[in-house]
Amino acid sequence: MNASDYLKRSALYRKLVYGPYREFARVYAAKMSNEGLGRRCTWRSLSLFRDLMDWHVGNGHAPQDLSEVYVDRFLEHRFKYWSPDTGDRSALRRLLSALREEDLIPAALPVERTEHE
Repeated sequence: MNASDYLKRSALYRKLVYGPYREFARVYAAKMSNEGLGRRCTWRSLSLFRDLMDWHVGNGHAPQDLSEVYVDRFLEHRFKYWSPDTGDRSALRRLLSALREEDLIPAALPVERTEHE
């Protein structure tokens, strides 16, 4: 079962697209469908997305302020309580990429390099 098939039947996806992060959820789901991800990866990515957004907004940030900085903080917080999944970081990079492609969040800040780098 691929992402598209899973999304048609997913109660989690239905909750997300009718919830406060609906536009973000639609964009992210479309990206996963276009990339042909499998059911488990799609479910895991949507669950992680929900947890990230609840944590982010719950800490007083606007959804549109999402960035690598907040994703890193979220993962640090999460890894204190749950074991990391090997795909967590790549799933959230995919999320940021999808949201930026649709101009829902700002572009990534340039990486500062030292003289040595």
